[in-house]
Amino acid sequence: MMSKILVFTIIRDEQVEENTLGVLNKLNEVFANWEITAVLLGHKLKDDWIQVLGKHGAKKVITFDKPELEFYLSRPYVKAMLEIIKELQPKLVIAAGMVYGEDLIPRLAVHHGVSCAQRVTDITLDGEEIIFHTPVRDDQAMKVAKIEGLVKFVTSRTGAFFINENPTGGSPEVTQMDVSFDEEDMIVKHVELRKAEKTVNLKDAKVIVAGGRGVAGKDNFQIIRELADLLGGEVGATRACTDVHWVEESREIGQTGQSVSPDLYIGAGISGAPQHMSGIKAKTIIAINTDEGAPIFNYADYGIVGDMHVILPILKKKLEE
Repeated sequence: MMSKILVFTIIRDEQVEENTLGVLNKLNEVFANWEITAVLLGHKLKDDWIQVLGKHGAKKVITFDKPELEFYLSRPYVKAMLEIIKELQPKLVIAAGMVYGEDLIPRLAVHHGVSCAQRVTDITLDGEEIIFHTPVRDDQAMKVAKIEGLVKFVTSRTGAFFINENPTGGSPEVTQMDVSFDEEDMIVKHVELRKAEKTVNLKDAKVIVAGGRGVAGKDNFQIIRELADLLGGEVGATRACTDVHWVEESREIGQTGQSVSPDLYIGAGISGAPQHMSGIKAKTIIAINTDEGAPIFNYADYGIVGDMHVILPILKKKLEE
C-alpha cells in the first residue's frame, strides 16, 4: 500500500501561497513514490487553485467547501483536518510555516498525542524513516530528529523550499468531503480582516538598523526604531526576532527574508549567521555585539564590542545633539 502525505494548503491574496508550492516541490523530490494529497479548506473555492496544486505535484486534492471555513479559525479547521487524517491515515501531515500552519499543526499533533517538528529546512528519508532538519542556536547548528507516532506532523520554515519554476504536474484527482460544525466548534467568531496600510520595502532603504536575538524582547526594539527614525532609515531583524513576533515578518533580512543593499547597515545584538548575512550587501556595516568572537565582526567595517542596550542610547543622544 502506497504511503500517503497530506499538505495543508494556504491561500493568500486569492492565490495558493508560494511556500505551499515550495513544500510540494520538496515532497516530490524526496517522496517520489508516495501519494501526495493537498487539502484545500475554505468557502467558494476556485478551480484555479486546484489546478495550480496539481501542476506543482499534488496527485490528489481534497476539498472542504463550507461557509464556516471561509476564514481560518482553529476549531473548525482542526475538526476538518482530523476527519481527513482519520479517513486517509497518512504518514506525514505538513504545512508551510506561515501563521495558519504554525497554529494548525501543533494542535493536530496534540490530538494524536505526539510532538511535531516546526520550521524545518530539510526533510530526508532513511529507509522508511522520515528525518527532519531544523536550524537551532541562531542558525549556527542543525538539529536532526525523528518523531514518534504513526503520523508525523511538521511545518516548514518560510522560504526553506524553492518553487519548481517549470512544474509538469497535471490535473489532480479531486475529492469533496463534508463535515458538520456545532456551536462549540464556532465559539470563536471571525469579526474583521484588516490589511496593513503600509508594506515594508527594505530593498530600497539607504539606512537599516537591525536587531537580533541580543535585543532580548519586543519592547527593547523601541531603541532600534528610534535610531532608525533619526537616521531616516528602516528597521530590520533576524529570523530569530520575527519567529517570536518581536517585529513583523516583513522586516526579516536574510535567506528567508528580504535581501538588502543599504549605504549603512547597523547590526545590534546580531551574531552574524550566514543565513542572515547572505541577504546583506551594504556599503558600510557597523556591528555591535557583546561577544568579540561573533561572526558578524568578520563582515563589519566597524565593530563595537559592548552591550547594545548601553551603546545605542549613547549613539542616539549624540545624533540628537
